[in-house]
Amino acid sequence: MPYNVTETFGMNENILDSEVGLVTKTRYATKSMATDVDGRKVIKAGSLYTNPDVSTEFGVFLEDHDMTDYDNKPVAIVFQGRLKSDKCASTVTAKKDDFAKTGLYLV
Repeated sequence: MPYNVTETFGMNENILDSEVGLVTKTRYATKSMATDVDGRKVIKAGSLYTNPDVSTEFGVFLEDHDMTDYDNKPVAIVFQGRLKSDKCASTVTAKKDDFAKTGLYLV
């Protein structure tokens, strides 16, 4: 299914502190992972990703994604690297020690 809807709803946050050692993987995000922002279902960059199929797999969304028109779509998830902690959601900063064990550092 092509993803043809292109609209910009503000600036996308740069959550990367450094791209050295960055490991991203493609995973599917679902509409249930999104929150309501101005009547749209949006997943913000820096939000916590937990894999619904593998409970031990978690990471951080690299970019904003508008899920209003989609039930699921492929997204980039950061699994290792350095992220700006002030640009990440509170659920991510709460798991700072767990992320560090897997090679994802919040600075």
